[in-house]
Amino acid sequence: MFDVIIIGAGPAGITAGIYIARKKLKALLLAKDFIGQIGKTGYVDNWPGSQKITGIDLVRGFEKHLKTFDLEIKEGIEVIAVKKEKNNFLVETNKNQVFESKGLIICSGGQARKLGIKGEEELRGRGVSGCSICDAPFFKDKDVAVVGSGNSALEAVLDLTKYAEKIYLFEKENFLRGDELLQKQIKESKKVEIVLKADVQEIKGENRVEGLVVSGRNYNLEGIFIEIGYQPKSDFVRDLVKKNEKGEIIIDLETGQTSTEGIFAAGDCSNLRYKQLIVAAGSGAVAALSCYNYLNSLKNENRRN
Repeated sequence: MFDVIIIGAGPAGITAGIYIARKKLKALLLAKDFIGQIGKTGYVDNWPGSQKITGIDLVRGFEKHLKTFDLEIKEGIEVIAVKKEKNNFLVETNKNQVFESKGLIICSGGQARKLGIKGEEELRGRGVSGCSICDAPFFKDKDVAVVGSGNSALEAVLDLTKYAEKIYLFEKENFLRGDELLQKQIKESKKVEIVLKADVQEIKGENRVEGLVVSGRNYNLEGIFIEIGYQPKSDFVRDLVKKNEKGEIIIDLETGQTSTEGIFAAGDCSNLRYKQLIVAAGSGAVAALSCYNYLNSLKNENRRN
């Protein structure tokens, strides 16, 4: 029996783990990995104290810091279900394990959205990618495309300019979205062609990507990077907590408390308005401190009884 189980090892989960460990609680942190969205980002320049740091270096620092504390960590684990039994929580994993705790902090983050078009899944890993940091070097001197919008798509384009011969950026709106600085860099690159009002219809290819059909036109390409945002990972909680129409776990913004007593949530899986690194980390601290207070209230109640 654990005092607290923390699900997720992004900025929210790691911060929650540090705060919980400092409170000397018996804690377990379940992590699929320590890379997450930040680890796939080229550079981070809005983390205080680090003017410019690669995403992977930043998360490795987070991981190293967390592991200096006394808490149990299990990696390569995905949570498939959470159940409530009396006043405790049972957390089931893909490894046929069940862990029990008095309190629960959900920091499961988000997962990449899919286009839902023909060829996307069939050619994933064979020219279809969601990680420009990981895969850009494989497309040296090739023609590729980035499908998406916002900073994640713009950053992917910039990653690819170091390797690819030609990069198409397909944006479904009639204007480009994302930070002005990134837009300026992209527009100045002779390698990049921006296509607005793009209706992406089908990925072509047999064993590897050969092209992309957009608004009825076929583009001959060897790589397609999909950057259309993320959706919260919250399916495993099912109906145990209330969610909004996006699938985000609804929390008390002051405490991180969900609709179920004893369950707290933080970071991108919750209904926090801003999906930012520093916001996620702060919300992890809030959830941890609130969970600590909740566990103390249980102890006091047991003493009175």
